[in-house]
Amino acid sequence: MSGKKSGTLGFKTWVSVILFGLIGQIAWIIENMYFSRFMQNEITREPYATTLMVAFSAIVATLSTLIGGAICDRTGKRKIFICWGYVIWGFTIMMFALIPMQPSDDKILKMVILVVVMDCVMSLIGSVCNDAAFNTWITDISDTSNRARVDTVLAIMPLLALAVVFAGFDSLTNASATTDDWKKFFVILGIIPSVAGLVGLFLMKDKKGILPNRENSFWSDFTYSLQPKVIKTNKMLYVCLAGNMVSSIAYQIYVNYLFNIVEGTMKITNYIIPIGIIMVVSAVISVIVSTLMDKYGKKHFYYPTIIAGILGCLIIWASKFLIGKNETVLIVVLIVGGILLIGVSLIMAGLFTASYRDYIPKGKEGLFQGCRMVMYVLIPMIIGPVIAGAIINSANKGVAASEIVYPMELFLGAAIVMMFCFIPASIVRKNQPEFRNKLLEEFDG
Repeated sequence: MSGKKSGTLGFKTWVSVILFGLIGQIAWIIENMYFSRFMQNEITREPYATTLMVAFSAIVATLSTLIGGAICDRTGKRKIFICWGYVIWGFTIMMFALIPMQPSDDKILKMVILVVVMDCVMSLIGSVCNDAAFNTWITDISDTSNRARVDTVLAIMPLLALAVVFAGFDSLTNASATTDDWKKFFVILGIIPSVAGLVGLFLMKDKKGILPNRENSFWSDFTYSLQPKVIKTNKMLYVCLAGNMVSSIAYQIYVNYLFNIVEGTMKITNYIIPIGIIMVVSAVISVIVSTLMDKYGKKHFYYPTIIAGILGCLIIWASKFLIGKNETVLIVVLIVGGILLIGVSLIMAGLFTASYRDYIPKGKEGLFQGCRMVMYVLIPMIIGPVIAGAIINSANKGVAASEIVYPMELFLGAAIVMMFCFIPASIVRKNQPEFRNKLLEEFDG
């Protein structure tokens, strides 16, 4: 046994986790939510455009992560890809300021294609530096005694990122935003990742003792986590990812339309305070729950978390009956349902993602980032928006594109999908206690 003390991370390590976790999520918030809003408000409200953008960026992100993960393991380096990647990532966001907005009808398709292509470029860079290199680094520096905490802290980053973007820059993107407002938004938000990358060059360190691994060909490394024999040998790892996949499909059904649902469908104009309450309370709850998960094991938290997520979806869906009647009650219902929904999305990271990291074989940390992207990003970002598109089209039959309303039934669809999380959850919780004890003995023995 190594005698290594588990659970301890140094100050600079935690600063690096938080800095790159937060700034990375600011970039992904732009890509996942504000690019969608940009497409819907400035190009076209037709759901096909948002679906194409999300699906193609997911495909590019997955391939980029497979390549980036293989390169990380083959070179034995993470920091260089993270830091310089963030610098370039910022520039790809700034490039969106050059896109012509409010195109005429005959140019809409061309603009849709342009936005999709530029989104793919942004996703390519972000996936190499964040999804591949940064997530490999996280696996390097964490262990089974602190991964629920680390992954939940990382899961909170999207909320903090949303708070930063929402409170500071959302006014540049709402329904009354001008072309110049959008340009300012992309330039300012692009500068942030670039600066973070430069700071990281002086702050971040790769874990000591990581050596280049070129035992296999690049193609073998590229496809490693997708090979049938690897899946068979590491089946529990893929079961954990399956749980996250189902949860992510449910999330992708509504997330790309969230801003326009609150502002347009629910007709809540003063939504900054309720959204802020949802984010803060969800973050606090998730930190408390993640601490309990690390202390008592994750087994006891799967079923309650899934049930809470389903309940949150149903509560927000049911709020449709209050629209236009009592805004105060509507906001209260939104807050309650939102806390359950967002809190669950955070806690899921401390459950399935942390469990997935536990099962990664030593020396294969980078190679297993690809399968995570396939199941956590690619599949959800194709299936989720397709389901959403079907729901939106069904609710807007015969409606002109400019008059499309995004229905509350998106949350009902998410609730139905979330129910399938019980299947992988039941498998993981049966096997986890014994495996957790084995890992803790290896670290502390």
